[in-house]
Amino acid sequence: MISLCIGFCAVGCRAGTGVIEQLDESTGLTILSESRPLVFARAETRYSISGRDYIYLGPVETNRQGTRAYFLWVGMATTLDRGYLAPPAEVPDTLYIETQDEIFDFKLHPWSTQSPGLSDEPLYQTAVAVQMELAARATLNQLVVLTAEPATSIRITDSVGITRRYERWEPEQDWSEFLERARATVD
Repeated sequence: MISLCIGFCAVGCRAGTGVIEQLDESTGLTILSESRPLVFARAETRYSISGRDYIYLGPVETNRQGTRAYFLWVGMATTLDRGYLAPPAEVPDTLYIETQDEIFDFKLHPWSTQSPGLSDEPLYQTAVAVQMELAARATLNQLVVLTAEPATSIRITDSVGITRRYERWEPEQDWSEFLERARATVD
């Protein structure tokens, strides 16, 4: 159970903007994240006029006794009735982000495999309930580049090669506070 939140948030542990630092007592892992993820959406007008699939992206630093690792947390959500009107969503295996004339490709894995034993509490709270949490291993430098020129769209590809494009939903959100805090612990 994640039980400790150190005061980098504006109001409370999960509200507002800011950086959240949590200790997962069951693993001893300290987790640094933004308070809100970036939001990307994709309309499926053939199934619904207003229904959308969403991808939430958030930076994460894990710290296990001074050994730091960086990830993109990827939350998959939908307001479509998948499995009834729309076909079930396939599990994506690659995330592509284009920024600063560079394309980053990130292999995706279930979030639970990144730190076995981590609590089941979602890392980020989202407006639409996340149905799948994935992780993409990243470097701090990649996160810096992705913040310097935020992507306006992203793409995911599944194991059979189907690519889906998602457009930025909330353009004003960025990861600058997270990066400032993460860089301070590295320097």
